[in-house]
Amino acid sequence: MARYLCATLIVLLLAGVSFAQSAGRVEVFGGYAYIHPDFTSSVSGGASGWDFGAGVRIVRYAGIVADFSGFSPSGPNPCPSCGGGPFATYHTYMGGPQVSIPLGRIKPFARFLMGSTRGSHTGADEQFLGSFSGFTYGAGGGADIGLNKWFAIRGQADWLHISALGTTNMARVGAGLVFRF
Repeated sequence: MARYLCATLIVLLLAGVSFAQSAGRVEVFGGYAYIHPDFTSSVSGGASGWDFGAGVRIVRYAGIVADFSGFSPSGPNPCPSCGGGPFATYHTYMGGPQVSIPLGRIKPFARFLMGSTRGSHTGADEQFLGSFSGFTYGAGGGADIGLNKWFAIRGQADWLHISALGTTNMARVGAGLVFRF
């Protein structure tokens, strides 16, 4: 009986140690995002939306991320070369490598993303004008500020190249909360 109790205690102890070492290996991000074709005063209009991402650390400083975002412009269409009318929706589906180096509570990161942008648009007369999709790639980065072992606040910025009914370069910024497992 003592042998089984000792074996159970060792297994639980080793499981606890391995769980502690894996904390922060998986991250899930959710928050606000804003997309705009140009962050200078030369172009007006932009779109607010959401951004969701998940990442898995493969090695000490690098991993793989998936990023999904959605936007619904109110006002002028921020992607005129995409063919959108005054009412449009855009969704990006991307993934790629990400590198990060923890510096105390701050963890800066850089990434390269590839995927697709899909959307639809409706004219001012509420007539459906069609949908579009195109290859999207981009690069960006940001930083996480750790609140504790499990939560952080993230700020990020990405440059995206969208090939949908023309070519458009977009800037995307976002902020939100990171959950670490």
